[in-house]
Amino acid sequence: MSTFPAIVEWIPATPKEADHLKNRAVVAGYEGYDGSPLWVIRASFEGELLPGKLAIKHRSAYVPWGGKENAVEQIEVCCARPEKIRWTEDRDGRVPAQAIPGGKTATGETLYIGRAKEQGSLTPGKIHPSHKVMYMSFGGQEIPHKIYEVLCAV
Repeated sequence: MSTFPAIVEWIPATPKEADHLKNRAVVAGYEGYDGSPLWVIRASFEGELLPGKLAIKHRSAYVPWGGKENAVEQIEVCCARPEKIRWTEDRDGRVPAQAIPGGKTATGETLYIGRAKEQGSLTPGKIHPSHKVMYMSFGGQEIPHKIYEVLCAV
């Protein structure tokens, strides 16, 4: 799906067996309560391919959808070399031209990979352009953010 095949690779895994990707995974942020890393993932859920987060220390992965934080078991871990990617601030559902696609809605809209701060954490999620926000899964909920950073190709 990615238009940047040389930049990101999506590796199938489960939250409990993804440790072997630690030197390749895109670390987007951290948990607020313990500082542990949050990786960029995507998963199929309700007919959509959704960017989300993997809390690797806790071996649990989530995607934001339908107002909730949804646990997922079959995931793809976003892997890339650090020098090939960067985070760029944007807002209101917009993304730069170099934004890396991370998924699709059931109606075919492209979703992008974003991250934002929430209660001491820096959490990855999905940028949904037509909704004009980035959604993250946090504390059991799907939380919208109008200002966020976008994962982009260098």
